[in-house]
Amino acid sequence: MKKFLKTTSYVCYALDNTPTYPDKIWDGDSGNRDSDDGDQKAPDHRDWARALGEIQAVQRSNQGVDPDNALNSVGAVTSKTGLSVVERGNAGIHKTILTLADVEMVSTDSTTSGAHTSQSLYTFPEGHIVILGAHMVFPLGKIEALNAGGDGYIDAANLGIGVGSASVVDALGLTTTEENICAEADVDLTTLTSDAIESSINSALVPLDGSAAAIVAYLNSSTLADGDHDTAADVLKVSGTITILWSNIGND
Repeated sequence: MKKFLKTTSYVCYALDNTPTYPDKIWDGDSGNRDSDDGDQKAPDHRDWARALGEIQAVQRSNQGVDPDNALNSVGAVTSKTGLSVVERGNAGIHKTILTLADVEMVSTDSTTSGAHTSQSLYTFPEGHIVILGAHMVFPLGKIEALNAGGDGYIDAANLGIGVGSASVVDALGLTTTEENICAEADVDLTTLTSDAIESSINSALVPLDGSAAAIVAYLNSSTLADGDHDTAADVLKVSGTITILWSNIGND
């Protein structure tokens, strides 16, 4: 009986239909040869197809991408001008690197609680997500209020910025799930521009139940005093990098 080469998005099968990578290392079998019991023929299109399948399996594993298995898949970056993502990792652990290049967030006045912004960044695949670690950094001068001389942020506003699994509610500063992925960093504006490198690191495990609805990571900010922002909406422009190390450990 003629044997056919079979591939999937993540697992490749040898001549005898036994899976190789990632279960074991490819031994050279193809639709043209059996490395254990057969003549070593000159390569033909079946050998090239087999090699290509193995290379693709390794590449997908290194990206942590398997469209046929949600537990081994990456999430989805939010469509937003200036926001992009690079994915790294494997089927067990993913590294999601989000780059913000002049991402603009519109502020909302909270009457007696200053003002806040929330921008969705990334939606994890459905399941129980564990954040293994996270880091954010915004270079000097890369957090900027645009409404100069207006009724939004004052020139020397102080605000907190962080990444959480929930958007901001009306309050001064960030708390609990508004900053549980990357803890709040205290940003001091000088003439409406951040006056230092702002960064935060989270090395604690953060379990998040996304079995009923997928978890979303938000970039949140909130002024630290009511007087840091007047009543009109303003725009906070942000550039920097957010790196999240995470794993999907199962789904209900």
